[in-house]
Amino acid sequence: MQKLIFLFLISFFNSFSQIEFENYSLSGIGSISIPNTMELQSGKYKEIHDKLEVKVAEKFKYEITGNAIVFQQKGLNELEKKSFTSYARIMLDTDIGSPGDYQKATTKIAPTSNEIKELNSDLKTQVIDGFKGTQLKLIDWYGCSFVIINGKQCLKVSCKRQLGSNPEVHVDLYRFQNNDRMHTLTISYRVSDTETVKPIFTKVFNSFKLTNIR
Repeated sequence: MQKLIFLFLISFFNSFSQIEFENYSLSGIGSISIPNTMELQSGKYKEIHDKLEVKVAEKFKYEITGNAIVFQQKGLNELEKKSFTSYARIMLDTDIGSPGDYQKATTKIAPTSNEIKELNSDLKTQVIDGFKGTQLKLIDWYGCSFVIINGKQCLKVSCKRQLGSNPEVHVDLYRFQNNDRMHTLTISYRVSDTETVKPIFTKVFNSFKLTNIR
């Protein structure tokens, strides 16, 4: 099995130098570059995913925005067996509110160390509480920080989680405030694939451009 997964990763990601990136225009948001080894979620897999999400939302009483854009390993849409031997996701979700609900995208926040410490504690608690009642569990918490991507400041949150007995997954989440909305870019992949996947996903999040400034 390990050999099969290793061979799949070679064919899935090939080598970083050989992977081509396709630029996607994100309506009302901006743009992002995605490796050609990934696809926009649609088809049979999306139908199954959406039905499951509705059931989970009803059980845990949360609202589905319907604004999520998801990229996944190529082949999942057609439920190809080999595509299930690994896990990689790039998701961009937008929560839309009212003008002034969030900081403007041009605002630069300079929190104190105590404010970062308090924010870090609050976010960790939110994640742990959000996992309650599910098979998800927090394995490691790497904390939060403010970073700049293409001139726009965002809040970065990193952690390691696990669903049941499945392989552990590394998660990097980037929150961009934009006046009346919040854009959340989430990149996740199996920890065991880090060496192969991280250089590719680093290029992905560095390519994200927020151009619809509110």
